[in-house]
Amino acid sequence: MRIVTVAFAATTLALVSGQALAQSQPYEQVEAPKTWKVDVGGGFVRGFSATGASTKDVNWTFWGSASYRDIVYANGLDGIGYNAINTDDFRAGVQLRPRFAAGEIEGFDNRPELGADAALYAFKRLPGNVVVGGRIQQDVTGDDAGFAWQAQVGHQRVTPVGLLQVMAYGRGGDDDRLNRYFGVTDAEAAVTDYQSFQGDGGMSAAGVSAFLAVPIGDRYGVGTFVNYEKYLGDAANSPLIEDDYIWRAGLVGVVRFSGM
Repeated sequence: MRIVTVAFAATTLALVSGQALAQSQPYEQVEAPKTWKVDVGGGFVRGFSATGASTKDVNWTFWGSASYRDIVYANGLDGIGYNAINTDDFRAGVQLRPRFAAGEIEGFDNRPELGADAALYAFKRLPGNVVVGGRIQQDVTGDDAGFAWQAQVGHQRVTPVGLLQVMAYGRGGDDDRLNRYFGVTDAEAAVTDYQSFQGDGGMSAAGVSAFLAVPIGDRYGVGTFVNYEKYLGDAANSPLIEDDYIWRAGLVGVVRFSGM
């Protein structure tokens, strides 16, 4: 059975937590500053799996994040980060990001497992609470997973129901990143029904996302999100891709602990 890889899905799921976006992106503050914050929770998500399970299934996903003065932070998608520049309308820094597993396919003995990328990022807030920016990242676990990038534009506003965030993005990478997740070697083709495939890097996906976070008292919150993403370039041409698009949706709840 074909499995849609999720190598480029990581930042999409960052929408399940407004806390995660606040850590690296300079949206206007919607709450009083805290010295430290910890969010713990989870929910059901369709279209994403950190461990490489089928993205057509609904998977339980744990969520956790923490930050200290919005300078040093950690969460399940961005990994560990440091805002080296942290002003009201601009943030830039470094991250050690998780690089998610691609999923097992019968006959493939060397699919990418959970690894790590080193990343640099920068985000700028424009008038209207619009934030633009992106990141570049490089595999640092010796898995030949190469280089990747993402650019995005987002908007956030408070509605009568809760906090609404919308985002459009594009992502891509070099030849090594694309072929590590979407390629089929001659040896793999010889023992499977797939044709040999080695593609070129470049832009590999584009998508749009929307997330609504609803507070429940001072410590609890519920969020729901939806995302549509289309594969582009040689990623869409890979024989491992059953459809040239994927949609994701989820319902997640969190509880917050914080201190002044």
